[in-house]
Amino acid sequence: MDSYLVAYDISDPKRLRKVATVCEDFGYRKQYSVFLCRLSATDFVRLRSRLYDLINLEQDQVLFIPLCPKCVNAIESLGR
Repeated sequence: MDSYLVAYDISDPKRLRKVATVCEDFGYRKQYSVFLCRLSATDFVRLRSRLYDLINLEQDQVLFIPLCPKCVNAIESLGR
């Protein structure tokens, strides 16, 4: 399984809730619009497909940032 940070900027509150719900199905929320997801190749395709069907490509953006295992283990956080 590969690890990804999935971050999004969604302009419509209704779409925002739907995108967050989909991301919750695949990963763990790290911040309001940032999820850490460990995905198989199949799950990655499923996640991208579900989000593609939800967002407005002209107004919204979703980033899939791949992380190597060493990077995942080195994630640090300050605060809650």
